[in-house]
Amino acid sequence: MSTPPQDPGRRLAVVLLAAGLGRRMGGPNKLLCDLEGMPVVRRAALPFRAALPADAPRVVVTGRDAAKVTAALDGLGFSGVYNPDFSDGMGRSIAAGVAALPADVDGILIALGDMPGLQADTVHAMRAALSADLDPASAILRPMHDGHAGHPVLWGADYRSALAALTGDRGGRDLILQHAGRLRQVVVDDPAVIRDIDQPSDLAAARALFTTDPAGKQWS
Repeated sequence: MSTPPQDPGRRLAVVLLAAGLGRRMGGPNKLLCDLEGMPVVRRAALPFRAALPADAPRVVVTGRDAAKVTAALDGLGFSGVYNPDFSDGMGRSIAAGVAALPADVDGILIALGDMPGLQADTVHAMRAALSADLDPASAILRPMHDGHAGHPVLWGADYRSALAALTGDRGGRDLILQHAGRLRQVVVDDPAVIRDIDQPSDLAAARALFTTDPAGKQWS
C-alpha cells in the first residue's frame, strides 16, 4: 500500500511510548523480545512508517534500555527522547514526547510500544476521521474493535499543552474524561488495537500467531 500525502493543513505526528519497566514480564524488557525476527517495539512502530508521510514527526520515548530501544527502530524515522522519570508512570512519558514535537503539528497519535501488529489501514482510518471532523483541533479519536476502545489515540492540536503537562500513571485517561463530549470512536477491523503484551503468556500467544501470520493481521 502506498503512503498517502499529508492532508493539507493536517500535519500529524506520532509519539511511541517505550519507556516502561514492564514488571509483569518478570525480567526481560518485553519491547526488545523477539517477535518473528524483530523486536516487539519495532513491530509496534512499523505501521507509522507505512501509513504516514516520510516527513511526519515521529518520536519514541525511552526509559529502560533506552539505547537498545532506540536502536531497534533504526531506519523507521523515529527520534529518541529519554524520559529520566519513566518509573513515575505514563504521564511523564507522554509529556516528554509531546514536548519534543515541532509546534506546527495538527494532530498527535499517542501509541504504545507493546502493541505489535497494528494495521496501517487503522492509521489511515483515524487520519480520515480527523479530516472529516467539523472541529479537528478539538477532536479526540480512539479506535474501537469488537466493542472495545483501544490504541493509538489521536489528539487534536488543542490538547498539546495539556498533554505536555501530564504526570502520574493514568496517561491521558483523565483528559479524555474531561473532554468526553469531543471523543469519537473509529470502528476498525483490527484486533491489534486492543491487544498488548504485558506478560509471558501474551508474548507466547503473539509468537504463535506471527509464526503463521507474519503481518499480524489476525493478532487477537
